[in-house]
Amino acid sequence: MRLFLAGLVLLLVSCGAPETLRVRQFHLRDTKVSTGDLFIRAEMNKRLHGAVTEEERNLRKGNYYHVRWHGLSGTKPVRVLFEYRQTRTGAKVKKYETTAPAAAKGDRQISINGEDYLKNGRVLAWRASLYDGGTLVAQKESYLWD
Repeated sequence: MRLFLAGLVLLLVSCGAPETLRVRQFHLRDTKVSTGDLFIRAEMNKRLHGAVTEEERNLRKGNYYHVRWHGLSGTKPVRVLFEYRQTRTGAKVKKYETTAPAAAKGDRQISINGEDYLKNGRVLAWRASLYDGGTLVAQKESYLWD
C-alpha cells in the first residue's frame, strides 16, 4: 500500500506543468531600509542602489514587476504588453510594451516609478500579456483588473 501511495504522489507531482508566464511584483513605498525581513530589505537595497541624495531615493519609489516566461517556440520575437491603472488616473489604462529577441525563455523588468509614480500614484490594477510572434500565448492579471 505504501508503495502505491508513493507512486501516486510522484505521478501527481510530475504532472504539474510550470506556468508559461510569471509576474513578480514589489512596491517600494519608503526609502528608509529599516525592516527586519531580510528578503524585503534585500529587494529595497537592490532598488535603491546608487541613489545618494534624498531626491534620487524618492524618484526610486514605485511599483516594480519582474515578468518571466518559458516554453515558447524560440523562433519568433517575444513581446510583452503590460497594461496598468494608477490611483490618480481613474479608469485610464496606460500601456508599456517591450520586445525581446526570439528565445524559448527570458525575462523583463518593468518599473513604474519616478515622476510618473509621484504624480499619478501607485498601480491599482495590471495585466501582462505575452506574445510569441503575433500570437497571444499567456496572460496574467491582478485581481482588481476587470
